[in-house]
Amino acid sequence: MRDPKERLIFPLDFSDLKEALFWAEKLTPYIGTFKIGLELFVKSGPKAIEKVKKKTGARIFLDLKLHDIPNTVSAAVKVASSYGVDFLTVHVLSGRKALEEAVKAAEGGLKILAVTLLTSLDKADLLELGFNGEYLYKTEDLVYKLSFLAQSVGCDGIVSSAKEVARIKEAFPHLITVVPGIRLEDSPQRDDQVRTATPYEAILNGADFLVVGRPIRLSQDPVATCLQIHEEIKKAIEAKNV
Repeated sequence: MRDPKERLIFPLDFSDLKEALFWAEKLTPYIGTFKIGLELFVKSGPKAIEKVKKKTGARIFLDLKLHDIPNTVSAAVKVASSYGVDFLTVHVLSGRKALEEAVKAAEGGLKILAVTLLTSLDKADLLELGFNGEYLYKTEDLVYKLSFLAQSVGCDGIVSSAKEVARIKEAFPHLITVVPGIRLEDSPQRDDQVRTATPYEAILNGADFLVVGRPIRLSQDPVATCLQIHEEIKKAIEAKNV
């Protein structure tokens, strides 16, 4: 994918469907995939998927981070397949069997993306959650281990921060790599994302897709910000091919 538009995912993180559709229509020329997450899906349900698809014709990423027993995950994936979405997230920490059931239940070209470790978590969070030893001090090792499990059961891709994606892409080049926590050089330094990177860094490290929300949504000129991100993606692709 050399077209930077196709690398860019914009999360429709709105509770109001009209607002989500406004942003989807506005950004369609610059965004290849729109992400529908918990906020919009809980409020509007499958209607949100239907209307965004009709409005944009873009790929749809249903980001529900399914984390439940295998039977429940399987049933949810079958329903998601019927919506005609392109990507669906399942949390790796739901375990091997749940991941296996998700892969088996996916139909119609639906790709299962395994969420490894949320980009909002740091070492203090991991310690509080009970992680210790090498995984506490080497977050990339934990993410690698989770990615190994995901690919071993047939998941199509993983979601990780840019800090870990290079090692994952080197080991498992067939995996689709989706990287959230993207921030521009002039983005505010503090929000709830702690393992962040610029678009250039993420693509250079091996990201296939970038999830970029707040830097675009909070920009005074969202279109100009999209174009700025496109340029960073182009430069990273060129740098990788030198």
